[in-house]
Amino acid sequence: MSKPTTILIGSGIAALSCAATMPPTHKLLLITKQNTHDSNSILAQGGIAAAIDREDSTRSHINDTLVAGAGHNDEIVVKEAIEEGKDIIQKMITSGFPFDRDVHGTIDLGKEGAHSQNRIVHAGSDATGEVLIRHFLFNHPDLEIAEHETAVELVVSEGECAGVVTKQKDGKIIFRKADHVVLATGGCGNLYTFHSNQPTVTGDGLSLAYRAGARLTDMEFLQFHPTMLVKTGKCFGLISEAVRGEGAQLVDESGREIMNGVHPQRDLASRDIVARQLFKEQQKGHQIFLDIRGIPHFSDRFPTISRLCEKAGVSIKEGKIPVSPGMHFLMGGVEVNRWGETNIKRLFAIGEVSCTGLHGANRLASNSLLEGLVFGKRAAEKISNDFSTAPSVPERKDIIFDVPQLDIPRLKEIMTAFVGIVRSKHELEVAAKWLDGMSTKPIHVKNITNDELETFHLYETAKRITASALAREESRGAHFREDYKQTDPDWAGKKIIHEKGKLFTEQREGEEAACSIFK
Repeated sequence: MSKPTTILIGSGIAALSCAATMPPTHKLLLITKQNTHDSNSILAQGGIAAAIDREDSTRSHINDTLVAGAGHNDEIVVKEAIEEGKDIIQKMITSGFPFDRDVHGTIDLGKEGAHSQNRIVHAGSDATGEVLIRHFLFNHPDLEIAEHETAVELVVSEGECAGVVTKQKDGKIIFRKADHVVLATGGCGNLYTFHSNQPTVTGDGLSLAYRAGARLTDMEFLQFHPTMLVKTGKCFGLISEAVRGEGAQLVDESGREIMNGVHPQRDLASRDIVARQLFKEQQKGHQIFLDIRGIPHFSDRFPTISRLCEKAGVSIKEGKIPVSPGMHFLMGGVEVNRWGETNIKRLFAIGEVSCTGLHGANRLASNSLLEGLVFGKRAAEKISNDFSTAPSVPERKDIIFDVPQLDIPRLKEIMTAFVGIVRSKHELEVAAKWLDGMSTKPIHVKNITNDELETFHLYETAKRITASALAREESRGAHFREDYKQTDPDWAGKKIIHEKGKLFTEQREGEEAACSIFK
């Protein structure tokens, strides 16, 4: 009897957590369109949130997550994920994972925005993601990996996913049959001019899933990180929130402390609050800097960021880093249940491409790697108990993409200007009209280039985001409408769903029961 086959699409922490948990009773193949060091996870600087300190508690971590999420989280998922995540971190510590320690040998816990306690475990000082990825790959050398192979179509028959069509670097088209397919492709940062994502993160999984009939939800909730290193109009990457956790302050060109008087947590308020304030300051013509003069031995504590500054021509010795908000994380995504299952049987989604309900309307800092670890493990556990086989399906040969004839830099400009940090009906309608008016060209899968495929994915994702932002007539978390500035109780627990060309709202299941747990 042959082993059931699972295909993982993506190579970040969610994919590797899933792979590490999968038992030898199942055959596993990981597909990545570049290589295993090209995910957003490897760029993660800050760390992983876990309430492992004696003075901390999972209840506190849960509450911080709910407050940051602006009442839009699935509270049952929050409770389970944070408790399970803590257990995972403690097991990693016991097994010898190289989390950073202080001079006394105690795990060094950092503090980041909207956290009430120091609870961020980190590794490599400010290279947690890279250390994590290398650790998983080193400990699983037998993992079968297909690099430079792009997923172009999910094969679905009668509501079941039976595999994936891929395109290799040389243009060869392959139908890879699978009993389960797991999307772990990340978000869509490349829709915006300034962003923290890898160049390869172009909304692929979101578009593939939607095209296959999966439901997308919460697409209006995009997190803009307050501090991208931006100099002379060029974005060089993220400056971790951990820098502010160590005492750095956001100031303007005159040295005025920007967050003073804006929020009780000042520079460590939640990302949506800080990003909006910085946006307002920029609209007034102010330049934004991160004042790091109060952090001793900055280069030792933040070697990755120091190298980033050097690359950008920014002198650490001067003590001020030029920053600007930029697109960082999508809270929405492919709708999944507690195990990462989508509405399509045998199709899973984990990590940023998914919407688990953990983050709500605004993700709490350092909960993303946590989510990847937890839901990668959960998906593997669910799949490992299923020995059924996918239905046989004929090989697809008629795959056509209606590729928009647009310029990607222009798409980024439109999304940044009209579907950005602060939104309004007028601006969103301008973006929607521009997107809807785009001419398209049908291109067969055999002839499509990777650039054209990524353009298709970005365009399709942009349409979903813009439509959702128009539909949610309130401000909540990272979604801020100038024309609806207040959070509307009537929108509480309501999700905007995209499915098979339709947009509709739906009340989260068990909303009242979930909300009662923590009241």
